[in-house]
Amino acid sequence: MRRSIGTGAFVIAAMALGRLITDHVPLDEAADKPFVRTGAVGRGVALEYADVTVTGFHVTPTIMGDPASAAGGRWLVIDTELVARDKPLTMAGFFLVDGQDRRYVASNRGSECATSANLSTGVRTYASICFDIPERALEGARLFATRGQWDSHESEFRRDDLADIDLGITASEVDTLWAQKDAVNVKAVSVMPPSKDRR
Repeated sequence: MRRSIGTGAFVIAAMALGRLITDHVPLDEAADKPFVRTGAVGRGVALEYADVTVTGFHVTPTIMGDPASAAGGRWLVIDTELVARDKPLTMAGFFLVDGQDRRYVASNRGSECATSANLSTGVRTYASICFDIPERALEGARLFATRGQWDSHESEFRRDDLADIDLGITASEVDTLWAQKDAVNVKAVSVMPPSKDRR
């Protein structure tokens, strides 16, 4: 009889603990979230599958190419250096998030702008990601990079590593950046780094 009472008490306690966990820990949400690794311009982010570095960025109304492309707002061109760690892979998810958490997808209107990059193991690969953005998107802008494409549910990179790289753009810099008029010559994805003089 005592054993039955003890077993019953244990079962009730386990059920209460389970209820406490499900009430206070968002299990579904936690299971879907990526592992975010943060960085800044010039400081590499080590992901499980690749190293990602933003080497610089440019703001311009026009990107050169065949043909040249004018932005609806301004082009934010983000230069990246990507290195696959253990095996070849495709990085297919590049998007921009501004200071208000609005999301912008990479544009393919510029013929040389990358929306994905095929990486060979250990080989430095350079890709320029282009975003056609309004002025409000510059302040606090961050580049997100992952191997899975973004969709509305983030299903392609749940529980995967994701780079979140702050471009370091402050409110006081926005007007100056937005006023820049020089066109930027975007280079295709390559193992050769882009020229320091992009114009």
